[in-house]
Amino acid sequence: MRLASDGSGVVFGMISAIVTARVLGPAGKGTLAALTFVTLLVGQCCVLGLGDAAVVRVGQAKASVQEALSSSLVAVLLASIGGAVAVLVYAILQLPLDNSGVRAAVGVACFTVIVSSVGQLLLFVVYATHRIVAVSVMTIAMSATTAAGIVVFCAALGLGILGAALASLVVATLGFGAGATMLHRAQLSLRPRASRVYLRPALAYGVRTQAANVLAYSSARLDLLFVYALASQREAGIYSVALTLGTITGFVAIGLSFASFPRMAGMTDHQALDLTAEMTRITALVGVALALLIAAVLSTLVKVLLGGDYRDVLAPAVVLLVANVLWGGQWLLSRALASRGEPRLLMRSFLLNLATMAAADAALIPLAGAMGAAFGTLLATTAGLLLCLKTYRDRGVPVSAFVPRRGDVLRLWTIGQRVALGVRQALP
Repeated sequence: MRLASDGSGVVFGMISAIVTARVLGPAGKGTLAALTFVTLLVGQCCVLGLGDAAVVRVGQAKASVQEALSSSLVAVLLASIGGAVAVLVYAILQLPLDNSGVRAAVGVACFTVIVSSVGQLLLFVVYATHRIVAVSVMTIAMSATTAAGIVVFCAALGLGILGAALASLVVATLGFGAGATMLHRAQLSLRPRASRVYLRPALAYGVRTQAANVLAYSSARLDLLFVYALASQREAGIYSVALTLGTITGFVAIGLSFASFPRMAGMTDHQALDLTAEMTRITALVGVALALLIAAVLSTLVKVLLGGDYRDVLAPAVVLLVANVLWGGQWLLSRALASRGEPRLLMRSFLLNLATMAAADAALIPLAGAMGAAFGTLLATTAGLLLCLKTYRDRGVPVSAFVPRRGDVLRLWTIGQRVALGVRQALP
């Protein structure tokens, strides 16, 4: 279900990207991508890792679901107000606010930070109760709503960047409402009530984990802001489309990590290591297969769906497809230890990733624009993955444990057959 959720996110995300690319053009697309990225990044920061902390502490029977929910709401609400101010400050410094549509979009984005931050927390608390299918279905609905909102507000009503921002607010409201409804049906109160006994250890774990998650998310997209600042709005628009295409190969790792995270919190170390190795091998196989498939049809897709203005998307997108296979391995290995209450590798590996990317981008973007940013990402993900493999080797797990085997291919084939059979049986 989680892979289906992420897969639908890719499909609906592509629809949104195509519509905004055609309606706004490369320059407008670059401005929208920068505002959207900052809004999402700040929203993630405002959750303070209390969603992950709830999953771990509830999973380890160190807190009740109600205690985690009530205490976390207080901290996230306060943080989200500060986050809205941060988005406004960035917009004043970087975005063309002489455009009335951009000014209105910034106002909507500031409000979206508050709604989306609380909504993320609510869905994480639902997730802490192992309702992975429910959260996945909700994620699919939110992806579909995003695409529909983009089509209606941005294209049909001609609201441009403001329309895209309104679509994001609608989706954030949907997530908030769904999370609140599911928790209410579980007879949980949404009344904020801080507990120092809960918040002290939860924040100690959560802030470190969320900082690492933000680093991971930043390492995949922060270079978009570098392109916007060091190259041009047009190059940023080109690169934002390349990112949308190139990150597809990383969704396999995200899906497996999401589904396994609450379960691994209660496993023994040996069981968790075995599962981590198997998931990493499967991720590598599926990621490489996806990269080859997408690269083979990418030229046609870009030409037919986006047009001649985006012909420069092809080369950076191919590099990013490869880079995100490596990113997926890094994400799985570091998140696996975080599920065991050890977020240090998550922080260290993605900090290295981000530092490597920033250094590479500073040198490569002025020379090669979007293509330079793509190679910077490839160098960064390679460095982060190597650090993860070294950490596991120091724990006694050889690198060969993460290399795909013939048995993994056979297992994937068997799973594919079972899924196909299930689909055929479900059809009338």
